[in-house]
Amino acid sequence: MSDATKDDALSGDLPDADILKALAPYMARGGGAAAGVIRIRDVERRQLVRCDVVRFTERRTETQRTAFGTEDLSALPLYEGSLADHPLPAPEGPGKLTLIRSGSYRLVPCPCDNGTQQCASCSGSGRHPCSCRNEPPTCDVCLDVAPCTQCETTGRRRTRTTKARPAATGPRATAPGAQRITCAVCGTAEAACPRCSGRGRIRCPRCDGRGHETCARCSGRGVGPHEVCGGRGSLSHWVEGTVEYANEKAPLSLPRPDWPDKVRDRLAGTARWQRRDIPPGGGVPAGVDHEHRAAVSAHLARGTVELSRRVTLETCPLARVELIDDPNRVFYVFPGARRLEVVPTLSNQLKRRLIAAGAVIVIIVVLILWLAA
Repeated sequence: MSDATKDDALSGDLPDADILKALAPYMARGGGAAAGVIRIRDVERRQLVRCDVVRFTERRTETQRTAFGTEDLSALPLYEGSLADHPLPAPEGPGKLTLIRSGSYRLVPCPCDNGTQQCASCSGSGRHPCSCRNEPPTCDVCLDVAPCTQCETTGRRRTRTTKARPAATGPRATAPGAQRITCAVCGTAEAACPRCSGRGRIRCPRCDGRGHETCARCSGRGVGPHEVCGGRGSLSHWVEGTVEYANEKAPLSLPRPDWPDKVRDRLAGTARWQRRDIPPGGGVPAGVDHEHRAAVSAHLARGTVELSRRVTLETCPLARVELIDDPNRVFYVFPGARRLEVVPTLSNQLKRRLIAAGAVIVIIVVLILWLAA
């Protein structure tokens, strides 16, 4: 939706007499002059134009395709030579058609070991060294306390000069009276840490004491699928043609509207638009403002991939009216469903006065606050 420049030809669509008649109720409500003595300061007539073109298009593309292993393309239609020159039946509507260029399919063996390759993560060993380096980690329960009150991992009982602290229930805990079990080293009952059984160290939870971990990438096999062929051992190559049919909508606005939002909303909801038919391949119809004709004509230009089109072009006159007896308002007048619609708005002069008054009020409030501080 948009506005055009002033055109005297629009006076026939919105004559002054009809505009004054439509404005009379607004002047009466505002306490203004009677309908017979309303004086117009200025009236600017514009033509609103909106045009939608829905083009039914066809786009053809060719792509070199590759797939792992053998690809079954038997269900797809073939075409010879260039896809652009290949004849196709008339489409029923939007959609996509896939074709294969005749003779383009090739099955190429992959230079790998039947679709497998040595695992790059573990270099084919199937495992990784564990971070424990074959050294069992220190027990986290009896850390800093005696793993066994009798032998302390030596396996030999000896006389202690000081009483050994009991194993705790958590890391670095030394609570007295914690549970003790039979030592696996010296065999003394109720003398060893319950977690390490008196050894002072535990089996590595990552490798279970083996010193190495299974490679997660190849699950310990040492080989994995060849990435180039996806483990299939071969590759398929062919040329694929794609034909896409679509409805592409292109709206046109001429030029950007400069009226208030409420005017635009009323125009979209209640204005009576006059539809002008454009036959297939036709140009700009009569009745479109001369300032808009060039833009509409360019909008209707046939596209290179266009098969057919559907055009909707509508026009509506709009008058912007200023009155001598009501300088604080500007009126927008346009045809509605049953009568002329009027949208009153504040004039720029009144807006400037209100802004100035608001600024004065702000200054006064600031001064009062400053003096009171």
